[in-house]
Amino acid sequence: MFKIRYLSCIIVLSLLMPPIFADEMTANAEKNSSTPAKGAEKHNTAEEINTSDTMEGLELDEEAKAMALEVQKLQLEVTKLELLQKKNLFDIQTARDKLALENEMQQAEETKLQAKLSTAKARLELENALHTEQQKQIHAQLNAEHEKMTLLNTLQEDQNKQQELKVATEEWKFKTAVLDLRLQKEKLELQLALKDKKLDWETRVAADPEYLRDPFVNGKLTISDRRIELNGVIWDETAKHLIEQIEFYNNKSTEYPIFLVIDTCYGGSVMEGMQILKAMHNSRSPVYVVVKSFSASMCAVITTLAQHSFALPDAVLIHHQAWNLSFGNRTEQREQLKILEEWTERLLRPVAEKMGLSLDELIKQMYVHNSVGDWFEFADAAVKLKWVNHIVTDIRETGYLNKPDAKTADEKEESDSEERIDEQGKRYVKVPRLRPLDVYHLHNPDNYYRH
Repeated sequence: MFKIRYLSCIIVLSLLMPPIFADEMTANAEKNSSTPAKGAEKHNTAEEINTSDTMEGLELDEEAKAMALEVQKLQLEVTKLELLQKKNLFDIQTARDKLALENEMQQAEETKLQAKLSTAKARLELENALHTEQQKQIHAQLNAEHEKMTLLNTLQEDQNKQQELKVATEEWKFKTAVLDLRLQKEKLELQLALKDKKLDWETRVAADPEYLRDPFVNGKLTISDRRIELNGVIWDETAKHLIEQIEFYNNKSTEYPIFLVIDTCYGGSVMEGMQILKAMHNSRSPVYVVVKSFSASMCAVITTLAQHSFALPDAVLIHHQAWNLSFGNRTEQREQLKILEEWTERLLRPVAEKMGLSLDELIKQMYVHNSVGDWFEFADAAVKLKWVNHIVTDIRETGYLNKPDAKTADEKEESDSEERIDEQGKRYVKVPRLRPLDVYHLHNPDNYYRH
């Protein structure tokens, strides 16, 4: 039992001793890097001898011997670790020395670079000083040039002022002359304006149109400027323009009548004529139809069916059947005939009823009075047939306030053209085409006026 305890103490001591030896070896390595390995070897050898002597002096059993061998192995491992530690320390010291050397080289390089920078700085400062001096010289030259240019500009300005003064003087003289001419021009324009105003005054009537609610008194009809002309042939544009004028005068005032004045109208489209009739009947202002010369066909229907119609005694009105151009086969022509009969019913029956006749009787009377069915009457006879309501003995056109212009060469009738010479060498003048039912009453013994 005592032997076992003694052996255990030896093992513990042997386990504790290597760190102590390691610390002493590390301290010796720092003092002298060339000798620590030899001292350590001596120390380890002595330790091994002491351990061996101790073990020899003891009588150990097999188990203790095995443990002693294990202790020796452990000591060898510790020795190996100590050697590795020494090697690591040596490597660290070597690396430290290398870094110190590199630092010294880096410091030397930085010192060299700093010297170069100082040299470059000195050179740049010298160059800047030279550049500054050059700039001063250039600035001085520029100031001298500036002063020179300023002096020249001052002289030039003085010359320019003298020239401007001269030009201003010439301009003043010119403006004075222009002003004199302008005054003369304005004086002449004023004289011409006064002359034009005088002529304009002479070509205008110093009065307003007469607006009467009842413009027909004792055979005299007073027409205002609320007048619409219906002449030529009734087409779609004719009807559109006429209806627009009726609406315009209605929108302007419904207090006074509108006058539909007919000089010469040959009739025209039944459809457009019926639109005119509808516009007249629906007008808020009364529409007075006035026939001065000739009203035929659709225009005669408009005159007869108007609520207020007037005509000069020598005006001519013509009623006849409506006609149409038909094309196509028998079936197509029958269809067109049916349309014509419908229009005849709508167009002539109201005329017949106003006359107190049937439609057939009206058509029969047309051919009684004229072989081709064109029943014409002068207005003083037409009033008895109720084609027109009133005969007018005097028409006053109060809406004509401006003097009519003379006809231009393009507007002159063909009869106003120059003389012509026929194949026999005789002189003649062509007369214009007469209106329907009109005749010439012209002294023409030598056939000077011809168709």
